[in-house]
Amino acid sequence: MRILPVAALCAIALAAFAEDPSPKKLKTDSPVRQKRIKEFLSEDPAKRKEALVEAGKWERAPWSEAVKKDLELIHKWAPVRVAPKDGKGLPVLRGQEKFKQGTVEREYAWVLPPKYDPAKPTPLWIYLHGSNGPAGTEPWSTWASSKGMICVAPVSPNKSYWHPVDGATDPLDYEESFFFSFMDSWRAKFNVDPDRIYLSGFSAGGFGSWWFSLRYPEFWAAVMPMAGGPPANWGERGPYEQPGKLGYWIWHGDEDKEVPVDLDRKGVEWLKKLGTPVWYHEYKGGDHNSWFGKDQAEIAKVVLGVVEKERRIVWPTRIVWCWDALWYKTFPKTAPLKGAWWLEFGECGDTARIEAEYAGDNLYKVTTKAVKDFTIRVSPDMVDLSKPVVVQLNGAEVFNGTLEVDFELMLKRQEKWGDPKRVITSEVHVVVPAGK
Repeated sequence: MRILPVAALCAIALAAFAEDPSPKKLKTDSPVRQKRIKEFLSEDPAKRKEALVEAGKWERAPWSEAVKKDLELIHKWAPVRVAPKDGKGLPVLRGQEKFKQGTVEREYAWVLPPKYDPAKPTPLWIYLHGSNGPAGTEPWSTWASSKGMICVAPVSPNKSYWHPVDGATDPLDYEESFFFSFMDSWRAKFNVDPDRIYLSGFSAGGFGSWWFSLRYPEFWAAVMPMAGGPPANWGERGPYEQPGKLGYWIWHGDEDKEVPVDLDRKGVEWLKKLGTPVWYHEYKGGDHNSWFGKDQAEIAKVVLGVVEKERRIVWPTRIVWCWDALWYKTFPKTAPLKGAWWLEFGECGDTARIEAEYAGDNLYKVTTKAVKDFTIRVSPDMVDLSKPVVVQLNGAEVFNGTLEVDFELMLKRQEKWGDPKRVITSEVHVVVPAGK
């Protein structure tokens, strides 16, 4: 066999590349795009896949009235859902649901409000059980459904805990993808209002409420832990900054012998120090089970006020995100999260921090520590796409340009989020200069 020199191999590779260039992107007009976007939104898996493939071939387009109409299709999209009925055609208001996540079976209980209308977005109340295991949806489902909410009570993978605990060895103790399989299942079955998803839980479920809100703050309208606390092993490493302006309502008994009240006290102290809205009530003489007796009516009154008032923050103007490699080495099966909402970052040091602010008038201001690159996800609901977008890094301008709409990106983000209020059309990727 004759071996060619490296220079000859490079020449052949370059010639082949010249003869077989990348496929040229296709120009499209609005009627074509609208047809495909409607098919994508039909929830037919085959049509959705076809639309995504075709959108990958389209040229990006400058902002225009036609493009604006394309995006309005997503904004106006409403899911088609069917109210559960029994064999006699009567409404079924509560039940158990099982589904497969890969090869693992998941389970949750659900209760619908008496006047549930599958054509209308409905608030969702999530109740996470304690370490004694699932016990249905009570004590909260009857109350929640009477107030017009869907209530779901999922079963944790190990039927005890929702978050990593010291010494955990089984991935089921801290692997998180199950929770978003639950979310996908609920959104596919019910017409859930994405702006009104309320996260709550008791004891281990209280820890779970802290856990999922500190790591995934962009999903919730409010967080309501009872007799729980943030993971003790987190220490002061930064996750408390991540919820931003997401509100917390927290209860604990000062004589709780099962879950030390100091855990909630320290978590509340950190949230307050960082400007996160917190309402905290400590029951004098209260034990671990205060919520199931005389105090439940009082808690329910506070919760109802929260549900009536609080809504999800879709596009926060300020995001802070922290990274600690040591924590992920301790629990390697947890998802390596690097951002939320409209911000994410890539390579970074063992401890890293990024702070990003949308200052208005198409201006983003970013400061970083040990971050090598980051991406800003741009939405026409935040910026004016007909004008240049500006990004400043540590006070210096690193990007200034008018962005075009990337239809493939837009549909892929919708495929992932399924959220008509969170439309991403463009991205700005910034490489941080060495030493910054």
